[in-house]
Amino acid sequence: MRAIASSPGAIRVLVLLAAGVAFALQIVAIHGHSLTGDGSYHLLAGHQSLRYGQNTVNLEHPPLLKLLVAVPLAVRAEPIVPPVRAEGALAATDRLYADPELMWSATVAARYLVLALVVLPLSWACFALGRRFGNAANGIVLALMVLLSLGILPQLTILQNDAVVTLAFVLTVLSAVRYLEDPSLANALRIGATWGLGLAVKFSAALLAPAILVTVLAAPGLARWWRRRVLHLVALGVLAWAILDLAMIAANLDYDRGLGREVIADYCDNRGTMIVGDRLLAWKEPLLAIESVDPFFAQWLTGMLAVRAQNAVAPYASYAFGEVRSQGRWWYFPAVLLVKTPIAILLAALLALISVRRIRGPFLRWLPVLVTVAVYGLAAMTSNYNLGVRHLLPMLPFLYLPVACYVATHRLGSVALVAFLTVESIALAPLWMSQTNTWWLGDRNPTRLALSAGNLEFRQNFVQLARYAQRHNIEEIGVLYPTISGPVLNAYLPGARLVRPKEKIEPGWYAVNVVVEQFVPALLAAPDGSVYDLDRLRQASEGWLPAWRAIQRGEDHGWVAGTFRLYRVGEDDHA
Repeated sequence: MRAIASSPGAIRVLVLLAAGVAFALQIVAIHGHSLTGDGSYHLLAGHQSLRYGQNTVNLEHPPLLKLLVAVPLAVRAEPIVPPVRAEGALAATDRLYADPELMWSATVAARYLVLALVVLPLSWACFALGRRFGNAANGIVLALMVLLSLGILPQLTILQNDAVVTLAFVLTVLSAVRYLEDPSLANALRIGATWGLGLAVKFSAALLAPAILVTVLAAPGLARWWRRRVLHLVALGVLAWAILDLAMIAANLDYDRGLGREVIADYCDNRGTMIVGDRLLAWKEPLLAIESVDPFFAQWLTGMLAVRAQNAVAPYASYAFGEVRSQGRWWYFPAVLLVKTPIAILLAALLALISVRRIRGPFLRWLPVLVTVAVYGLAAMTSNYNLGVRHLLPMLPFLYLPVACYVATHRLGSVALVAFLTVESIALAPLWMSQTNTWWLGDRNPTRLALSAGNLEFRQNFVQLARYAQRHNIEEIGVLYPTISGPVLNAYLPGARLVRPKEKIEPGWYAVNVVVEQFVPALLAAPDGSVYDLDRLRQASEGWLPAWRAIQRGEDHGWVAGTFRLYRVGEDDHA
């Protein structure tokens, strides 16, 4: 390896090989991951906007990505789903699965659009950011770290907003660094344009505001200090708002004011897809007043306030290290980082921390990076949305940046890191999302089932379950998975059936999803007040126990397709 590291030609070959593997693995992910629950909801919302010109569902996310990914569905001659309102949106997503061939072809086509319009630009943006802090080697290492990390790789093309908002974060911080080097109006407008992209994709882009403010205030060399800075802040803010409004207009090309006001009222009255209680009632009249002036900004603001209100209500229970609770844990995302970041990157980060003086560059250039990481990290650690590593994606390139800058100063270290990540990502394909960084310990992996939600199970492994069943000639299989419907399952496994609560278990093959393995015992043991709507969830868990216990009496064939435990129930086992 030392000989390779000393040869520029060999390094170029290694870089091209690693980049080729990274994009080949994205193609594997495109065809190997089933559609996630949020992904199907985004397809439905985008389809509604493109077909009917109405942004009536999924206000909890701005529309830009949804418009992009729904194009393959919307170009059909006949609409897939008739117009729906927020209260019926989640049920309507099952209609996407009525024609499995269409659903899958539209999903794959949308993922290729994301690969071309999001992942490729993100790769370039990471390269440009790294190069800004040193040279091309920094940029190459950073881009490959992002593309080949097991925590990031499976999140990039799953038709959710996290990859796009990550692109916006990297571009905005890159623009901020350029502004610090040349505080011109043109560079201020670059900040506004990239920030506007983020605001049109996900509300978390608002967390860039402190870094933008600090960047403009700290920029050196501006004459007429306050006047120029205020001008630049106003200009970039207006441009960001204009880009956001254009995205909202694109989702409302046939806007109906009466319907638009009803949708806002639905969210405020807790009749949307967000659980907000009575926390938006006081905002109802102000939001409707804003709608009279700018209906599209009113929609965006309604969604942002609903997200904030639902975070306060904390209706989503999350599982971590044997415990389930709805309230956030300050240590949750630091633990996610330790579990989902490749060991090679953690070791490189430790060496970079020890050798911090060797990372060169003016401190001022690092200011937007540091502020972004501090603000985003604080928001994550104080949030009740403890739902997976994907919520950390916008911060990860900045956490990797100093590591890349350090590693790039050591040619052998760069080769070793990229080689390790390449081998690891190939070895884990296509089950990256279901793995932790101690995967190589096999059954003795202490973190194998330590975390749930987007860290492990996200409806993404039905394709792999179907392929496993086909390889092993399993034609009929019962699936124990409480949070999906029959159409979703049968879109991937036509011969499968959902096991129902308290169902009598007959002989045959059964796959029990990890959601059952984790949540059922944890919910039954949860103390009062720790989980939202705990009584109902306990009752549901007790309903699933008889079927689960009966299946467990069968022959255990271990974990398959990442997140399913396979059993064979014989004549003497069933109940």
